[in-house]
Amino acid sequence: MTTTYSPFSIKFHAINDLVALTFLLVSPWLLGYSEYTNATKFAVALFFIGMGLNVVTDYPLGILKKVPFKWHRIVEFTSPPLFIGIPWYFFRDAGAMPWVASAVGVGAFMNALLTRPTS
Repeated sequence: MTTTYSPFSIKFHAINDLVALTFLLVSPWLLGYSEYTNATKFAVALFFIGMGLNVVTDYPLGILKKVPFKWHRIVEFTSPPLFIGIPWYFFRDAGAMPWVASAVGVGAFMNALLTRPTS
């Protein structure tokens, strides 16, 4: 049986999720693009969607623990186009917003990629 090395534990993954989503939530005011109402609403919506997934995931920071971590990772592997494509198409003139959303999207993908899978 071959095991592969993955540097992130599930608990570390959960903390990364929380930090990235919190940054996404405060970024409109922290980085000065809050005057772009639709871009701000999109960032806040992504925060709530991401936190919703975290709340229902069966992992250390999950509360309801209904969604297996395997499916949580699948969402994180497939969601970067939402975080990257939409902001660059619709909000490219909204200051730092596309950069922030892209960084969070790539971060979510890397977080999933670098986390030890559960058995």
